[in-house]
Amino acid sequence: MISHVKQSQLVINQEELNHRHSQILANHQELEEKYFKQNVHSFKKQISQPLRIKRSDYNLEEKRLLVIARSQAANLCKSKGHNPWELKYNRAYQDCKNPCITVIITLFNYSQYINECLDSVAHSDIASLAGNIEVLVVDDCSTDNSATVVEDYLHKSDLPICLIKKWFNTGLADARNIGLEKANSPYIFILDADNWIYPHCLSVLYEQIKLNKYAAVYAEISQFDNDTRKEINRISCHEWDVNKLVTQPYIDAMAMFNKEILLKVGGYSTDLIEYGWFGWDDYDLWLKLAQANYTCKFVPQVLSAYRVHATSMINTTNKYALNLAKYFCHKFADIAQKYQKSEMIFGFIQDELYSDRFCIQENNSQLLLQELQFAQNKISAMKSSKFWKLRTQWLKLKSFFIKIKN
Repeated sequence: MISHVKQSQLVINQEELNHRHSQILANHQELEEKYFKQNVHSFKKQISQPLRIKRSDYNLEEKRLLVIARSQAANLCKSKGHNPWELKYNRAYQDCKNPCITVIITLFNYSQYINECLDSVAHSDIASLAGNIEVLVVDDCSTDNSATVVEDYLHKSDLPICLIKKWFNTGLADARNIGLEKANSPYIFILDADNWIYPHCLSVLYEQIKLNKYAAVYAEISQFDNDTRKEINRISCHEWDVNKLVTQPYIDAMAMFNKEILLKVGGYSTDLIEYGWFGWDDYDLWLKLAQANYTCKFVPQVLSAYRVHATSMINTTNKYALNLAKYFCHKFADIAQKYQKSEMIFGFIQDELYSDRFCIQENNSQLLLQELQFAQNKISAMKSSKFWKLRTQWLKLKSFFIKIKN
């Protein structure tokens, strides 16, 4: 049996690994040099261009941890009274009073698709609505000309459009929350820039959510191949069922929400990046609505289209699906116990999720020794890397954060 000393050392090493994003933050010199060397009160004047990842050789794990760093910087700006974004809008948006629906479009490097997305909203049949619609395009620091394309579009369009150009690339959940914060209507429709809607989408969903006081309404979505334009599959095709939801994700993000309820459950969760990548933000939101005992409604019509292509987010999200599912076992433990009826939970077999939950208490000394050696090797590699060598810079930056907050 492994000794208590080695067991304690294993715990220490694991904790050290869990906090390695601190070392990654230290290496992100652009963040420190561009945003934190000057007095915090000069933030707004100092920032003229969004902060982007200039290097292309970061691996996925490093990119993930840098998102956490930029989120901290964005939150610091907010805490000092500076919204970390700028607005560009047209006359139609200025004149749009009391819209009944806000379409929030999240955008990142989709310049080739955003026009089709905006056209689909512009062609919406809104004659039966109680008021006009507004569009908020939240650009998450695109490195292509996506923002420029939107600016050109809004100047030529009669559709009320506001472009929100973020200063920090912080991901999908944060972008949607910014849209939620800026929305002027009681109902929100979520749309990604590479997808599009049919003309009757908004009016059909609006009628259902307004009359029945649902937290959200969703409809069938046609998945189509980007190259052939042919339908591949349909998603979001089943009635609202918490048992099914706990078993696996089956509803997409494209849906209409009651803004007040969305705010009550905390909007989109930005903490998921700590456990994986983007893509489960919508699943997390549906689970939060279920956990808060809200009811959602399915409309059995195809009202929108989902583009499947090489850069679709799901291709990256799946790499972290198991990590996220394990986190959900803790976060949504109450509804998991109440509604889970099968061997599947959050998209995985239960044994697969819970098998290593208490591995440190197992008596298999060989397994623990292997894990200890793996952790020690990781620590040794990290200490010899550029990230560890720059740890002193992180400590300096951490002191700066503390000083600013005080």
